[in-house]
Amino acid sequence: MPPFMNATDRALMLLPFGKWISLGEAAHRAEIADDAATSVVRVGRRRGILRTRGKGAAQQVMRIHSGPRRPSRRSMGSLK
Repeated sequence: MPPFMNATDRALMLLPFGKWISLGEAAHRAEIADDAATSVVRVGRRRGILRTRGKGAAQQVMRIHSGPRRPSRRSMGSLK
């Protein structure tokens, strides 16, 4: 991973590609607290990097994009 990658991108890229894992396992692999994992997953979903299924303690996540990405400003609702 590049040295300039921010903490959220780093956490997302530590998750396995194409494999469902529990939210707790995601926190463990990304080396972050369980509470922080929830917000990282939310960001990953918004960016189109993660897919989730289930709710609460049974929630699972899967990385579906091979690298970090950010949506364009236009897709986030900004106007010209």
